[in-house]
Amino acid sequence: MSEMEDIMEIKSHGLEIQSAILHVIDGRRHQICLSERTLDLEDPMIEKYVSRYVTRCENDMRARKGEFLEGSEFEKLLEEYFAHEKNLAQFSAEALSEIISYFEDEEPRSFEILVVDFRDDDVPYIAVVFLEEQETMTYLSDVREGRVFNTISFNHSSLPSFTKPLSAFALINLLNHEISMVDEGKWKDDRRLISDTLLRSKEGISHKEVINTVKEIAIEVAEEFDENPAVILSKVKNHISESVNEGMTFKPQTLVSEVFEDEPEMAEVFIRKAQQKELPQEVELPKRSVTASMKKQKIVTDTGIEISFPGSLAEDREKIAFLSHDDGTITIEIRGVHSFDTKN
Repeated sequence: MSEMEDIMEIKSHGLEIQSAILHVIDGRRHQICLSERTLDLEDPMIEKYVSRYVTRCENDMRARKGEFLEGSEFEKLLEEYFAHEKNLAQFSAEALSEIISYFEDEEPRSFEILVVDFRDDDVPYIAVVFLEEQETMTYLSDVREGRVFNTISFNHSSLPSFTKPLSAFALINLLNHEISMVDEGKWKDDRRLISDTLLRSKEGISHKEVINTVKEIAIEVAEEFDENPAVILSKVKNHISESVNEGMTFKPQTLVSEVFEDEPEMAEVFIRKAQQKELPQEVELPKRSVTASMKKQKIVTDTGIEISFPGSLAEDREKIAFLSHDDGTITIEIRGVHSFDTKN
């Protein structure tokens, strides 16, 4: 799929872009260009470009929940914008003032900053997406002494490719001011670009950390009770996937009641470990990312053999079976196979 075809992908159901604006903060050249007009969303390519980035942010498993600290200037400006006291150009320019000072004085990097007012299932949000410029090269054609001359020109800047992970963004719910953010760039003096500089907020655990912690606890519990970790882990992953697909928030307590329904002692140990890890009692996980990550179960044996299979088959003994032996070894049987293909 080409980059342009990638842009034209269908946006998430329920997503409506209200308005968007693009600002340029060029720390390398110390040039600031704040737009005074919003993007033309009547242009289908621009609208889909903006939608694609919002969708990526919403489905990013690295995202952490956050909340504003008392006295946050960004939160004050956000309230003024939501009350229609400022338009998007005014709000975003003022909200980025400290970021601008930081890049002018401290950070020789360049960004285009996309600020988006959008609705998702009628809930209003603001997105602030940092698009770090890429240094590119291109060709130049000229005529010298009556002859065509082609050469290579360096040090041009362009927007990042869609394949490049975003290092910094924030989504803010305009109704309850809940924040979802990624802030993974390396900045001078360990300063956080989103939480410390832009929003003045504190952050919690990420979606990815929640999932990984739940899986780690499930494996620990299985090993403590001499159960097959692969089977327990598949049950956990199936529960998470089903919960998300049904539009439900993920709750460790609900997971325990279903996965360990007939094993109260295992359930008790799981809950105790979840409390020790300070897992949230409830978390909303992005459906698209979770569904993709929960499909497969991968096993790596101590002999170096790797097996990958659909997680839904872990409990189907007609398809795969894990047989424990008295000497402590395990036999894995793949059953009911009529044919197979080799993959490089």
